[in-house]
Amino acid sequence: MNMNFSNIGKRIQATRINNKITQKEMAEFLGLSLNYVSKLEHGRTKIDLKTFMRICDFLNISIYDVLNEKSENIIGYMDKDLYELIIRCNMEKQKFIYHMVKLLIKNQVV
Repeated sequence: MNMNFSNIGKRIQATRINNKITQKEMAEFLGLSLNYVSKLEHGRTKIDLKTFMRICDFLNISIYDVLNEKSENIIGYMDKDLYELIIRCNMEKQKFIYHMVKLLIKNQVV
């Protein structure tokens, strides 16, 4: 997955502002530097998965909604819950899930 850190930062910033939380309040609560939060919101730094999940939990927003511009593009069973379960798996488990889905599609009887 190719991540657009600028868009991620903008969505985090918009949600934070919408919830009337300052950068300083968010940084202090999460144990992050104010400089890091500012750089994150302006797309000037990358975010690791653990910090990203903590920020989403703090702001009470879905990981999927932050990563994707249009959540209405989810089709069928690939809903937010499934996506969030998969993204919380380590890389080895994500690869296993990927190969299982590929195998299921390959052997699908029409």
